[in-house]
Amino acid sequence: MFLRTSSAVAALALLAACGDVSPAPSGETIECAIGAGTDFASVCTLERVAGKQEIILHHPDGGFRRMTYVPATGTLAPLDGADPLVLEEGEGVVQFALGANRYRIPRGAQQDPAPTPTP
Repeated sequence: MFLRTSSAVAALALLAACGDVSPAPSGETIECAIGAGTDFASVCTLERVAGKQEIILHHPDGGFRRMTYVPATGTLAPLDGADPLVLEEGEGVVQFALGANRYRIPRGAQQDPAPTPTP
């Protein structure tokens, strides 16, 4: 009986310790509209995956979308879901929707920049 009680207390303590302590994602702040009917705001983060043609779009609530750049077509493709990418009109940016969420990223941001040669 003591073992079950102490195990339950230990499990609760571990769950309490798992609060929102993860660091904010590193990257460039971009505009996004998360959810149907919301306005664009600069609250999402664009993280480039080093060495790959991939980006991760982080939402302020901890959600994210992974995307890959397809050089053959010059387009982005989602990696983590069934929602298709729908391009929208955007001046000076790449604007697109994935489901009810919309994003604006700088042109060329989806491509991994060329590595800098080391001396």
